[in-house]
Amino acid sequence: MGSGAAVFDYDGDGDLDLYLVQGTMLGPDKTLGDATFPPAAAQMPLMGRLYRNDLSDGEIRFVDVTQVSGLRATGYGMGVATGDIDNDGDVDLYITNFGSNQLWVNNGDGTFSDRTVAAGV
Repeated sequence: MGSGAAVFDYDGDGDLDLYLVQGTMLGPDKTLGDATFPPAAAQMPLMGRLYRNDLSDGEIRFVDVTQVSGLRATGYGMGVATGDIDNDGDVDLYITNFGSNQLWVNNGDGTFSDRTVAAGV
């Protein structure tokens, strides 16, 4: 895992989700207290990872939604900042890298769009 993490409500459901900068896939043997991180259905290359918090029955369960979210942050990640860059009420991500940084805008439907070039980052 890289040096950055963001805890934010990416899907607007009221609970906190998790983005790990340049993380590798966490297998079923990886836990954080009572929270488990099940493996994704398909192997993905080394990149930042987005985990949705599926809090149910008081049990914290994180689901890897990186692939379905469209986030493809494959740079050498150094950190991440959150904010609503386009004022639409959804939390966007600014990822700092060793090299070019990236701006990912939350589309409000569970996906992100890479706006790095359009924003002149």
